[in-house]
Amino acid sequence: MGLLTRLLSLILLLPIGSLAAEPLRVGVSFAIPPYVIKHEGRGIELDLLREAFAGSGYELEFNYLPLERTFRMLEEGKLDAIINVKPGMLNHAYLSQPVITFHNRVFTLAPTTIQQMTDLKGLRVSAFQRARQILGADFARIADQNPRYEEVARQEGQVQKLLLGRTDAVILEQRVFHYYLAQLTREEQNAGRYSVGQVREHDLFAPTHYHFAFRQAEQQQWFDRQLGKMRRDGRYERIFAAYGTSSSARNIKASP
Repeated sequence: MGLLTRLLSLILLLPIGSLAAEPLRVGVSFAIPPYVIKHEGRGIELDLLREAFAGSGYELEFNYLPLERTFRMLEEGKLDAIINVKPGMLNHAYLSQPVITFHNRVFTLAPTTIQQMTDLKGLRVSAFQRARQILGADFARIADQNPRYEEVARQEGQVQKLLLGRTDAVILEQRVFHYYLAQLTREEQNAGRYSVGQVREHDLFAPTHYHFAFRQAEQQQWFDRQLGKMRRDGRYERIFAAYGTSSSARNIKASP
């Protein structure tokens, strides 16, 4: 048997999917549970991507990175897709239909209350990366005028700093905050350490509708078709339910 014949015979024995699989490098933030839970390799948004690309011929490769870096790497061609993008935030990318809705809120400890955005002036404020671009021009102006304003990549530290009184206000997506709050307070070593009953929520921002961004139109179109099917047949909502929540703004709690 000739070498070519033997190679063809071996190829025919391989699973069809392994021949067609093409890597799809997806940049995801590493600190936004329940949407992305890095140490478990799962999360609402990762599960949505896996379900959408099942049987597509693409093999998903998740790259856990700071949010800011995912944008840069997509534009440099080092990633094929990233999550949580608003129109106008990227050039040379194809945006999916809206995938998920985030509701960012301001969290404080009593007696600190926030009635309007200008109340954030002078406070120690900790927000997520790109909050200035996402939360609007009025917020960006206030943030720029506040020398004690910061944007951080790891959100667990934000929640902990607030509970320990090391920051005055945290700006965070509501499900992410409640996920970390539940996680921190159920850990045995933290029993009685935090004043959870003093946490106050302040609704200053409209919901943010996020898209996923792809470098190739073909990938974006595949994802949109599958996402539509998932919404219609209930798979979309079942993925939320697996994390103790729903896509509705009325159910914001999430389970670790």
